[in-house]
Amino acid sequence: MIKKYKKIIAAIVFIAIVFTVVLSACTKYQNGFLSPYVQYAVSDFSIIRGRVSTSYSLITDGSSIPLHVKWIHIYDSTGKIVDDIFSKKYLVGVWTSAYNNKTDKDYASIIAKRGTDSLPPIVVNETSGTISSNSGSLNLPLGTYTMDFQITNSASTEVLKKLMTLHILDGKPLETAPEQGAFANGRAKTNTAPVTYFFNGQNNPFVAYTIKRYADTPNVFILKFTDRNGVPFNPETSEIIKRPATGLNPDPPFLQNLQDYAPDTYVATDTAISIKYPLVPFPIASLGNGYNMYYNIRASAVQIDSTSTWSSNSAGIFYQGPSDSHFLGTYVNGEYDYSIRVPMRIQVPGSYELIVKILNVVHR
Repeated sequence: MIKKYKKIIAAIVFIAIVFTVVLSACTKYQNGFLSPYVQYAVSDFSIIRGRVSTSYSLITDGSSIPLHVKWIHIYDSTGKIVDDIFSKKYLVGVWTSAYNNKTDKDYASIIAKRGTDSLPPIVVNETSGTISSNSGSLNLPLGTYTMDFQITNSASTEVLKKLMTLHILDGKPLETAPEQGAFANGRAKTNTAPVTYFFNGQNNPFVAYTIKRYADTPNVFILKFTDRNGVPFNPETSEIIKRPATGLNPDPPFLQNLQDYAPDTYVATDTAISIKYPLVPFPIASLGNGYNMYYNIRASAVQIDSTSTWSSNSAGIFYQGPSDSHFLGTYVNGEYDYSIRVPMRIQVPGSYELIVKILNVVHR
């Protein structure tokens, strides 16, 4: 009797297997899958006008690849379609071959790898969906926008409404503190390192600076250091020098400065340092200490105030010189170089002048 039941069960299992195989042979599976829930990892993307930036890519939610992605409509904050604003093309700079920050240091070698192309201000990658902005975004109106996308693969096509929100913002054409770091001031034994800092951080009480963008072209940057009375130090006669690096036999022997980033266009005059730069952002890539420029003012050119500790300056108060409560007199002339660190990065093309007034020194 038991053997009979076993034979019946085996027969049922066999029939089920045969039925499954036959059914699968006759069934046509869908060619791929496209999820209606494709989305961005972050659905808000801020673009600072004139800058290169890239959004997160799409999360495909198991959709078959490859995908073909394109935006089909962009709306302003009132709901009006403004496709024409974002589809208009502008002549923008592009790389024609790979940039190497170790070898491409002079103006000519960088320009040799640059070309131009006519592109809309934002471009959507057709496979990943990442949104990239270029220098043409300088022409976009400020505001908040939403985007509709069309996603296509081997399975089907989906139109996803308001999939991304764009925020078109203004930024500083030339960034210093706090965007690119902090000014730092200190003293060092003549032609040596390390530095004993007067202040290293935001709201530096010993630095008052002004930035002037005085033309759209050419791409020129001028850096001037003055004492608290506005008297400029003279780079041409080496009153402004490179700052030595720390340690025994350091390599490189000096900390980075503008001359390292633009060696063939560097000019020292009797009042300032100037360079011609090839493109923005500039510097293109850091040489190792962020986007900070390090300089010393020779001891022979400067009289330095001695001050009590100024551990923080959350109120942003400037040092007032001999009338300030921190003033303790002056150091012996000729004993110390004055060290200063200047954070800077240019984000929009043009001609700039950055004047750094040092409030705890007097030119002599």
